[in-house]
Amino acid sequence: MANPWALNKYAEAENKNHFENALLNIAVTPTYSFRSNLHLSEHFAYSLVNTNNKYYIPINGVPDYYVASVSAKRTNEVRSLASKQNSVQSDTRLSWNRRFSAHDVAAFGGVRVNWETYTRNSQLGYNTGSDKTPFMGSHLMNSQSEGDNDVWRNMDVYMQGNYNYAGRYYAQLNLTASGSSRFGKDADGGVKFGGVVWGIFPSVQAAWILTNESWMPQLDWLDYLRLSAGYDVSGNDDIANDASRSYFRSQLYLNDISGLSFAGIGNTQIKWETTRRANVGIESNLLANRLHVAANYFNSTTDDLLTFQMLGFLSGLESNWSNAGKLKNTGYDITVSGKPVALKDWSWELGFTIGHYKNEIKALADGVSAYNTEAYGGVIRTEVGQPANLFYGYKTQGVFKTSEEAANSGLYVLDANGVKHNAFGAGDMIFYDRDGNKEINEQDRVVIGDPNPDIYGNIFTALTYKQFRLDANFTYSVGNDVYNYMRSQLEGGSRFLNQTSSLTQRWQVEGQETSVPKSTFQDPMGNSRFSDRWIEDGSYLKLKSLTLSYNLPLNKEFIQGLQFWIQGNNLFTLTDYLGTDPEVAATSSVIGQGIDLGRIGQSRSFVAGIKINL
Repeated sequence: MANPWALNKYAEAENKNHFENALLNIAVTPTYSFRSNLHLSEHFAYSLVNTNNKYYIPINGVPDYYVASVSAKRTNEVRSLASKQNSVQSDTRLSWNRRFSAHDVAAFGGVRVNWETYTRNSQLGYNTGSDKTPFMGSHLMNSQSEGDNDVWRNMDVYMQGNYNYAGRYYAQLNLTASGSSRFGKDADGGVKFGGVVWGIFPSVQAAWILTNESWMPQLDWLDYLRLSAGYDVSGNDDIANDASRSYFRSQLYLNDISGLSFAGIGNTQIKWETTRRANVGIESNLLANRLHVAANYFNSTTDDLLTFQMLGFLSGLESNWSNAGKLKNTGYDITVSGKPVALKDWSWELGFTIGHYKNEIKALADGVSAYNTEAYGGVIRTEVGQPANLFYGYKTQGVFKTSEEAANSGLYVLDANGVKHNAFGAGDMIFYDRDGNKEINEQDRVVIGDPNPDIYGNIFTALTYKQFRLDANFTYSVGNDVYNYMRSQLEGGSRFLNQTSSLTQRWQVEGQETSVPKSTFQDPMGNSRFSDRWIEDGSYLKLKSLTLSYNLPLNKEFIQGLQFWIQGNNLFTLTDYLGTDPEVAATSSVIGQGIDLGRIGQSRSFVAGIKINL
């Protein structure tokens, strides 16, 4: 309800809102050759990110607003933040290769080290007194400070061996020992060395080129046929840096006094998540190498899921990190590409990929069969026997057209005290009564959406004429659901917020047929609750990139060729989704997929460049 002009004038002045981000990257990769087949290399990289941010909400043009954390109204707000992140990476590798008649052998091994430090300090205060003094200070009302001082270290000792016999049989062996400061000192299932618990992750892959066998019939239509299979074990340590450590956090007591409180109970037995995966595949070239077909299938199981476990109320904390639960994933991907046209001056390539996966929760922490996670006004369901990350809410069956229809349904909700029956009336949503008791409550929630697609992939094509080439790449997804959070806010019709034009179709008179319920302040019947009203089909076809290039052949002493190109990205999207972009996720974690918070969609862009071949 603030005045946009006043926000522009008073909140965005150069001396009030300020953001700086300084980035430094340095990388070197020296190599030393002992002999032609024995090499020692080092890849060293360092990066530094400094961020400074100042943020201000003015007094002029902004009404007093309620701040839930302090349970009071405030006139304005000022924040500041300073952070620094240092990253050091080192990869030291020794590689060797040798050929013995029909036997080709190669191996390498090394040590990877990653060291990260992160510090952050932020301040917050209210009621500066005047827009002429938008400064942070301890004198401000409810002023508080918080921050982080974190270190994360990771080391991998790895080795790989490759074997090839006469271009027919291929084998690859991998072994990695991984240690992380995120693991607990008492973690089991690994090897303890140097006071650190190391996770051991092996893998093996094999391939057979049937068309290189002497006994294989020479077929005119078959040029290449390869079978492959493998099995690997991998680990995941994507948890909080302090998951294995107990720690304190600054706390504001009585909304005024700063102090420290116990904020985390470390789990010294926390360890890596382990995924065991088997895969098989087939790859072929057909019709004089003008048609390529490949297919792969995988089946994986993840044990010791990194998740939260509930703590007893006497601890004063809700949860801490643990290894519990099990997840199964199966899926396939298929690639088909070909050259319908292959002439002297003209050529045309066309292809597509199609992928599918299915995941299933096999077990959860503490032996529970299901739990719900609230996120952005919605509920995410995690249940044994079901896919991960399901949307869980109320199913709607239209809008009551008349008072008589609503009365005959007998549906009601209880008031805030859980005593009075408030009956649904004309213009209210009709919610599915799952248990048939006429009361609409949390027991009536069902799965209303699944963000996991049925199939996904891309379609690609390239047209070449002499030195000109036009490449197009489409991406697609079919069957994925999206929670449109912005619609739930802009079409809820329950508060003094700007709403979309769809609210002009809201129920207003007896007998009116519409899918939009009546607007009622504060929504006492819960018409705008998390339901399938806000779940949409997120299927789409997107022209991800279109590139036109021209190769200028040269044969000079220092320049072997030039390529001029221009590229357009995200040029158009075909979809029925009502939000800005169906290709969306609130976070990179599992819980957060398919949630549209209204962030700016992937923008259309145009880029041109020159590539020089030396």
